[in-house]
Amino acid sequence: MHDATSQFPHLRLAIAPGVPSSCFSSLLALQRAEEPEITIAFFETSSDDLVTGIDEGRYDAGMSLRAVSAPSLKSQPLWIENIAVAMPLWSPLLAQTKLTIAELLDYPVFRWPAESCSLLDQRLSSLPSLSRQSVQHVTSFDMLALWVGAGYGVGITAQSRIERADAWGITARPLAEGPYEVVTHLQRLKGRTNAVSERFERRAMQVAKDSAVQSNTR
Repeated sequence: MHDATSQFPHLRLAIAPGVPSSCFSSLLALQRAEEPEITIAFFETSSDDLVTGIDEGRYDAGMSLRAVSAPSLKSQPLWIENIAVAMPLWSPLLAQTKLTIAELLDYPVFRWPAESCSLLDQRLSSLPSLSRQSVQHVTSFDMLALWVGAGYGVGITAQSRIERADAWGITARPLAEGPYEVVTHLQRLKGRTNAVSERFERRAMQVAKDSAVQSNTR
């Protein structure tokens, strides 16, 4: 397949922090298998630049963990991941099967803001002032895992990341409240035909559907 607007079809894809995952890898593998002639140019960027870049025509599409309400953009939710509590392997909290936000506040709580979750942010912002001081922002999941694995507190992050980071000496417990979820979104311009982007979106939605089916059968 070739995009009618280009002799050499390509996709300029912006990627915001936190997006890489097993689902994203599956999507790229499917894209490569079905359209190997399409060149994908990746741009790792911030969520704000992703939105601006699509508007300005620098990117054909973008993927982020934040829903975008800009009138010029379409934001398609894809796969969903549950947020859980990361804790060191010797934590006394391991005795509990589920945890509430309130039960975490005796510890420093590390949070990576790139993992956008409006419901969780509302819950944290509703805490009393002294309790909110327990929440500390980090710049990446690696920094969250570093602090938690060393015993400096607990983290709130996507459960799948915790499960893949067992070498850091951390483990997960689900949150009793919520649901607190991280949703990956695909963003592109509304009303502008781009056959390559449209086919990429269809594949992304298929991967999301397959992921949801697998989650429901666990």
